[in-house]
Amino acid sequence: MHRLPAATPAPGRRSVMTPRPRFPALLPLVLLTCIVASAILSAGCTAAPDPVRIGVLLPANGSLATHSLDGLAWAAEALNREGGRPVELVYRDTSTGNISAYAEELAGRGDIDVIIGPATSAELLEIAPLVTGRGKLLMSPSATSGLVTAEFRENDLVWRTCSGDGEQLKAIFGILSDTGVENVSLVAANTTYGETFARLAPAAASMHGVRLTGTAFVEDPDDLAAVAARLSGEEPDTVVAALYPEEAARLADALSPAGLFLTDAGRSPYLIERLGLRAEGISGTSLAPDPSTGYAIAYEEVFGEEPPAFAAQTYDALLLAVYTAARQEAAPDEPLAASLRWVVSGDGATLGWDPQEASEAAAMIRAGGHPAVTGASGPLRFGEHSASGPLAGYYTRWTIEGGAFSESTPVASAEVSPRRPTLSSPGPAGEGPVVWMVYPLAKGDRSFADSAYRGLFRAGESFDFTKREFTYDDLALLDAVFAARNFTEKPDLVITEGFQFAGASRAWAEANPDIRFVTLEQEDFGLPNACDAVMVPYGASYLAGVMAANMTETGRIGAIAGAPVAVIEPFVEGFRAGAGAYDPAVNVTVLYVGESFEGFGMPERAGDLARGLRAEGVDVILMIAGSSNTGIVAAARETGDVFLIGEDADQSYLAPNLVAASVVKNIDAIVYCAVEDEVAGRFTPGQEVWTLENGGTGLFVSPRFSEYGWVGTEWHDRAVAAEGEYLAEIW
Repeated sequence: MHRLPAATPAPGRRSVMTPRPRFPALLPLVLLTCIVASAILSAGCTAAPDPVRIGVLLPANGSLATHSLDGLAWAAEALNREGGRPVELVYRDTSTGNISAYAEELAGRGDIDVIIGPATSAELLEIAPLVTGRGKLLMSPSATSGLVTAEFRENDLVWRTCSGDGEQLKAIFGILSDTGVENVSLVAANTTYGETFARLAPAAASMHGVRLTGTAFVEDPDDLAAVAARLSGEEPDTVVAALYPEEAARLADALSPAGLFLTDAGRSPYLIERLGLRAEGISGTSLAPDPSTGYAIAYEEVFGEEPPAFAAQTYDALLLAVYTAARQEAAPDEPLAASLRWVVSGDGATLGWDPQEASEAAAMIRAGGHPAVTGASGPLRFGEHSASGPLAGYYTRWTIEGGAFSESTPVASAEVSPRRPTLSSPGPAGEGPVVWMVYPLAKGDRSFADSAYRGLFRAGESFDFTKREFTYDDLALLDAVFAARNFTEKPDLVITEGFQFAGASRAWAEANPDIRFVTLEQEDFGLPNACDAVMVPYGASYLAGVMAANMTETGRIGAIAGAPVAVIEPFVEGFRAGAGAYDPAVNVTVLYVGESFEGFGMPERAGDLARGLRAEGVDVILMIAGSSNTGIVAAARETGDVFLIGEDADQSYLAPNLVAASVVKNIDAIVYCAVEDEVAGRFTPGQEVWTLENGGTGLFVSPRFSEYGWVGTEWHDRAVAAEGEYLAEIW
């Protein structure tokens, strides 16, 4: 049995990630070059191909710097590591200097065809004629105003990778209506951005049955006191403010933050820096990455924080620039706009945002292929007018809690077709093995699937291998492929995650003895090509029970589980035992969202159960319901007096003031180790059991609840002993 330190690779294994430097403080006219040495050395005596040079006009500092230039530099570096034509970013910092002069300079260069930027709609209206007049593509990741569409409707050189504000208004009033808001006042900046909200808000409010009590324009920041006084007279339930961070902070000074709902322009760390504790309770909405892509997880792994508001859209602008350059190589006489339009109309193999798949997509395009490309922000599909932005975008509701942004699970503004897996490609991206990862649900559950992807991404940053990803929805396809052994790209290692794959994993492994299988939470098949990793959270849940029994003020605690299945049993039994050991008088109620797998994806049903528990006096709830946990969090927020304990991974980001701890399974480290073992050629069949004792599971106490750190130390040995007794009974 291995011993695995929490959230780290096993002892003796090399460090997974190395800290990456922040994006350098750049002065105007500084060239950021992102060519790695290997790209040059691999050329040998042959001259290296000319790089794809991409102009960037975005701010590095100030309240509008929400695009992640760090993420852009990392993306270029990662693409260069994959090989192919190298990428260079030619950056001009629009927070200093004259943006028009920068635009003229970059657009005048013969080696730059695409410019990413600018940040705001007003800037885009200013510089678009300068850039497109030179025949160059201008691609903004954050200019959301509807006036951009109206102004450049017939200009096919103006593109946006962000959805327009009309889509955001639908999301805003839908969110407010769902939370019981009936009356809203609107405050808008007197800019092209604010004008769009003022023009479109009445229809969006009416669509969702919300009454718009009035609209006030802000001409000058000094007007905000008078605006606040006017709003008080209107007595709205909520004030929606389409303002930039400085004005939003001033408005918050004059209003109750709990009643302030900001649009995407206001979501900035500046709010917290400027307001401190007064920022608590401010909420809003903003564009977000598509949660099923895993981009947010990857970003957090690299930079140690969640991506800022427009990071995903900025990343996607880089992808489209690279793909356009690849298309120009295949069709050099094609106009730039036509090349980009061709790129986003792909109907071939679906390839995603990450550097490996993006590199494969570029190679396919150069070779004349036509892949269906998707981005970090979602499907890269556009309507007739490129300036309108993508047909769908993902939006999240955020709230400032405990001095941090807490975000809900993003939802699409329009119906999005699910991405289908790619079983054929131009060839492996590297020299290493081919690894297939099969999740129980699409990424974005903020639990089981996301934890596995974190380990897979971490391995990808450390080792050379080709990955392919699937979900339970692809079961029929995978059954057919494994049964017929009809591989266009045969895997060396297959990792399946979750009890629902037990039968399929056994059949696949029996039919394919030359493929290695690592299964998570299934069973020991007794096959020489199969290894099962079982994570028993009994001891960690025991500690959670101790903590809950100490926290409760009513003497009533509860657990909401996805379904009464075997994988849930140790959570429930450990939680009961720990609570009883601490205080036998504490009452423990356990409820199940569903009877089978579907219960892990029913957040509304889980929320209703949480409300019922609160009505019965329960004030601490263990959440063990997968993506249904988001419904429990939403219900807990309604009263703010229910503490929560998450599952599988640290879930404090769901509600920093309410999620006190999480029963964690180190799935990410186990997946990482499985890939590392495959790369090193040291696969071992059988079954591995991971527990509290050997570091495979544990109780993570959220930083804001550090006073409960004593639970994991003072009760650790008793939890390990109880877990040992439990294991002796079931094995």
